[in-house]
Amino acid sequence: INGSGTVTGISVGGLPDGCVDTDTLAAGAATQAKRTYATGEVVQVVMGTFQNTYSGTTFADITSTSYVSYGDMFLNITPKFSDSKLIFDTNINARVDSAGGYTLYQLYDATNSVSLMDAGLSHFYNEAANAYPNTRIYLFGTSGGTTTRKIEVRVKLVSSGTLNSDYRGEPRLMTLTEVKQWAKYH
Repeated sequence: INGSGTVTGISVGGLPDGCVDTDTLAAGAATQAKRTYATGEVVQVVMGTFQNTYSGTTFADITSTSYVSYGDMFLNITPKFSDSKLIFDTNINARVDSAGGYTLYQLYDATNSVSLMDAGLSHFYNEAANAYPNTRIYLFGTSGGTTTRKIEVRVKLVSSGTLNSDYRGEPRLMTLTEVKQWAKYH
């Protein structure tokens, strides 16, 4: 150590392991690329909006009993881990014009044609045929890779009726959260 405050004679990587701790690092010295994520930690959140209304092609009436794309409910994401969880969350006002009808939702990787999760039962069953109840769509699945992909919500009608999502024109927030893979507990 010379009098100027610099240490000479040490090459890159020459310090012994464990001699640099978090207090030694300057604020902002560790870049995001060097950071590791703990199990269950949020890695990234992708956000977007959609209009909860019929605009020609966005939310046309749905009568399909097989899964079909649900309007503009999709987000693009580049997962950082192939085994992380992707959690989709939004809400929509919609109706099924038959008291015995209801819907199921699917989280779908449209880029790779893979279903990430089927379920997400709506609460339209036995609602008045002219009611537009608010439904939360909350789905998750495993990312399955680290390339950019289009993750969309699909919907199908169960039993009878027509799904109509032509409620109002206000934008709705939708989020897709990547969470570092966590242990599964029962």
